[in-house]
Amino acid sequence: MARLLLFDIDMTLINTNRSGRAALDAAFLRAFGVERATEGVAIDGRTDHAIFSDIIALHGLADGDLAAAREKAVATYLDELQATLAVRAGEVLPGVMEVLGELHGSHGSVGLATGNMRAGARTKLAHFGLWERFAAGGFGDDTPVRAEVVRAGMVALAEMIGCDVDPGDCIVIGDTPLDVEAARAVGVRTLAVASGRFSADELRA
Repeated sequence: MARLLLFDIDMTLINTNRSGRAALDAAFLRAFGVERATEGVAIDGRTDHAIFSDIIALHGLADGDLAAAREKAVATYLDELQATLAVRAGEVLPGVMEVLGELHGSHGSVGLATGNMRAGARTKLAHFGLWERFAAGGFGDDTPVRAEVVRAGMVALAEMIGCDVDPGDCIVIGDTPLDVEAARAVGVRTLAVASGRFSADELRA
């Protein structure tokens, strides 16, 4: 039976030393002149769509055209993310390379279910030489709902390997309660890893 494995990215596969938040702050400062734009904005486990929307709303940056503000913010963020990753120390988390090596060529297929927008996910994983390890995925470009990201990743990965979409044949691997909640919402099992800021007990709740 095919096994669909969907990985979160930040603090599940890699530790970017908060490069994402740093790049967001740099982007909103550069694009809109807003200092410490992410202060007070929750990030862990959420989609980029939700995070960008919150920051734009918090600082009143839409000026009647949310799409234009988001487009400007996203373009600047992706530019800053590349630069931030280049100067901040980061790492592939312990055991990840070994796990991915074991899964390569197995009967299952390995993909992503991440709150990162696709371009951001690619930038982060490519920096550590991991992007090509994942066949398909769900990303946080267009929805604030993490469960929709999981569903999209499951569908994309199933289509890639030519199998039916069956939530019972899918596992989400993530490090936040939102990963677990999103997987449960679409009937997918989870393997929660306490490699981020949430304890095993918090992930079980």
